[in-house]
Amino acid sequence: MRSSSLPDILDAAMRVLDAADGGDITYDSVAREAGLTKAGLMYHFPSKDAMMIAIIEHVIGRWQSELRTALGVPLEESTLEQRVRAFVEFTGTGGATPGEFAVFSEAVRRPALSAPWLEYLKTWFGVGDGSLPDATPLLLVWLAANGLWIAESTGILTVDRSGREALVAALLAILPKEDDR
Repeated sequence: MRSSSLPDILDAAMRVLDAADGGDITYDSVAREAGLTKAGLMYHFPSKDAMMIAIIEHVIGRWQSELRTALGVPLEESTLEQRVRAFVEFTGTGGATPGEFAVFSEAVRRPALSAPWLEYLKTWFGVGDGSLPDATPLLLVWLAANGLWIAESTGILTVDRSGREALVAALLAILPKEDDR
């Protein structure tokens, strides 16, 4: 048995979810992948829901880090349009995993786990606060980029690099130009 940091444990949980056989998240499966005992894992996560919320927050944290890089300006100073552009660029890089989709699906399936996702959506896209301007082109592009992510993460669709670049360019072309605002 080895001592693992929380990020290492959460990375292990994602490896379980990304396994070819689509492993289930259990204390046993995550403990085995992390090199811990079940009791050692339960020290960090007293319930399976606590572990799932930590996994969800781990995935969202990675996404937000990559989105901030794509955004190029502080989130607090960005516009909704800039955030949607960053999201399109982020989803356009590929790398969506079945494990990330499983984490998202579990939160949708079990509302007790949805709070981190809802906070992410509210922070980045204003979803749920009712203050969106006439954002039809932004919503269309955001939904299409989400569709690409879902299709790739579930294995329904595989898009090669040139195809992905063409899709991203087409989505970005729908958005209003920054100087047209």
